[in-house]
Amino acid sequence: MAFVNGDERHKWEFGRRGGRYFWPEGVPNSLEGWTEIFIRQGYVVTDVTDKDAEPGYEKIAVYEELEGYYHVAMSDGTSWKSKLGAYQDIEHATLDLLEGFEKCEYGSVMVILKRKLGSV
Repeated sequence: MAFVNGDERHKWEFGRRGGRYFWPEGVPNSLEGWTEIFIRQGYVVTDVTDKDAEPGYEKIAVYEELEGYYHVAMSDGTSWKSKLGAYQDIEHATLDLLEGFEKCEYGSVMVILKRKLGSV
């Protein structure tokens, strides 16, 4: 979550605040909560099948895994980017590469949000 929010100073973790940890006040650790974080930043929810990077738009994809863990990927309009673990930043052409309970641990894309580039 810190990666897609451009926060290099904190680790965004629900239930931990202060020092190197951050989580927005009053936001639950749920799919709705994770979605709300981006809505507050001017993103709008779009169709979950809208999985392609789209020139002129920033996009956020929220994955949900069976145990209620979440992962977020971001697009700058050309490709998708994710942070895997503490130091692994990757670029991937599609969201499907990280999707699926059998193929990897990130689950399925449940929400896609977007906003025009430069609208912040």
